[in-house]
This record gives sequence, structure tokens and C-alpha cells, in this order.
Amino acid sequence: MEASRNSRTDDVWLHSSFKTFMRKYVELVHATQGVMKVDAPVDIYNLEKVPSAFDSTTIQQRIYFDEVYANLSILRAFIEANGGLNEVEADNILNFLRANLRKAIHAEPEQERDVQNAIENLLVGKGMQKGLAYDRETGRVKHAGKESIPDFVFHNEQMVLEVKFCNRQGKLAEIIDEMNADIVSYSTAYERVWFLVYDMGFIRDEDEIIQGLQQSEHVKCVVVKH
Repeated sequence: MEASRNSRTDDVWLHSSFKTFMRKYVELVHATQGVMKVDAPVDIYNLEKVPSAFDSTTIQQRIYFDEVYANLSILRAFIEANGGLNEVEADNILNFLRANLRKAIHAEPEQERDVQNAIENLLVGKGMQKGLAYDRETGRVKHAGKESIPDFVFHNEQMVLEVKFCNRQGKLAEIIDEMNADIVSYSTAYERVWFLVYDMGFIRDEDEIIQGLQQSEHVKCVVVKH
């Protein structure tokens, strides 16, 4: 569309492809609605009622073209203002793990690595390839003289996922201290810091933990019960 807007203005065929742009725009809106709520003031066109290039004047074509361009600009601004599609994908990963992790753990885990292994199995089963879609225990971050290594890194989503294992009384307080330190450290290198806490029955009020951590839109936490 930018190329057409910058082309010769005396070209009578300049905006003759307006309906193709309209069709692609409508597809983009529907695709965006499939992954996030769109409450931006954008239009949806009934393409069956839009005339073709042969049944419209050049002025009409220019009007349709400019309308689509304006709507597309609004849609783009809305997506960027709401974190972009990367945040939606990051949320999808966390929600996927929350919904499926317990079912993927058949034997009682003994350590945090057991939970991490189950998460990686789910990611692979989802079709995510290590080294491309995610990495495990890479991406060292140095902050205040301390070096930290995230459990999982999702580079496309600019996200780290830290796994915590609550398997005894009193462990929760240690986990919260760890998570607060992780937020400070990983926020220097990544846009999103997500947590998954696997609880063996020692967390009474998971909502209190989640709300206490999620003071920023860049930090999210879920608790999965064994």
C-alpha cells in the first residue's frame, strides 16, 4: 500500500487493486481477533457489496484504498499499544502449560528438574523446536555482580520462563524471594518474565501469590497443583 501511495498520481490504474487490499485487511482483522480482543475503532467490510475495479470510478477506488489504509494504521497502532502479538504468543505458551502440565506428569516429581523435563516434553509435543522456538538453560544474564541462567528462553516472544517447585513446608517463602530476584535480574535483558510454580500441596492461597507478583504487565505467574 505504501508503494501505491508513493506512485504516480496520474496513473488511472493506481488504486485498481483496492479490493485485494480490502480482502487482505479483513483477513488480518479476523486473524488478530483470533488471538486477542480487538476493541479498536476499525471497520469490517462486506466484500460482496464492494464493487470491482471494473464497476467503480477511480475516485471510488481511491476512497476505498484510503479507508483501508487508515483502518490498517489504526489496527497496527492498537496491536503495538497492547504489547503486540508477541505478548499474545507468550500468554498462549503459559496458558498451554498451565492446562496440560499436570496431565504430563505421571510419577510424583522429586525435584524441579522433573517438572522442567515435563515442560520440555510438552513444548516438543506442541511442535516447538529447541534452538529455534525455545532454549533451555541458556542466555546468561549478569546483574549486580550475579550471573543467572533462565530455565527456558523464548526469543521470539522476548520471554523467560522460570520454573519453581514447592515441595515442602516453608519453601514458598524461599520461592517468592527467588522470583523477586529473578524479576530484577531478567528484566534487564528480556521484555517478559513468566513464572510457573508446581505445587505439591503446600500453597493455600495461590491468588495472593499471583497478584503479589503481577504488579507489572511484564511479569506473570501461574500455579499448577499436583
